[in-house]
Amino acid sequence: MAGRLQWRGPFLLTYALDQQLAELLATTFGDAPLTPGEFAVYSVLHGSGPTTPSELAADLGLGRSTMSNWLRRMEARGHLRRRRNPADGRSQLVQLTAQGARLTEQCFPAFSTAIETFREALEIDEQALLEVLEAMSAALAVAVEKLRDGGQRRPASLSARYP
Repeated sequence: MAGRLQWRGPFLLTYALDQQLAELLATTFGDAPLTPGEFAVYSVLHGSGPTTPSELAADLGLGRSTMSNWLRRMEARGHLRRRRNPADGRSQLVQLTAQGARLTEQCFPAFSTAIETFREALEIDEQALLEVLEAMSAALAVAVEKLRDGGQRRPASLSARYP
């Protein structure tokens, strides 16, 4: 197994995990009122309470423009409320409306089925897994910032093939 993991590498393995997770959630969310992607955003808001769009984007690993699009769609559906942030008066706080919270809660059984089935099959300590995943998340965030800030460019060999 170690040889296979080494061959797949962290990016290919993470891609494969994303595909497997999507399949698991699609299986359990069939009758849920939100898609698994919607549930991810709604559930973070449900758990965090009022938060800034920037904090929400960071929690979900989304860019600000992607987060902005999510929030606009949620607001248009009547699932999101915005208000000025009393801490600074310039930024906004976003939170689920009562309807958004109800829809999120209606998805809890589907999510619980998925996570419990996963946990039954997990052969390592869940906390250890979370620590490794958090380390990967932190490394990816640093890598993105480094490349955005111009710290490194694509190697010439890649630039020639992928302009």
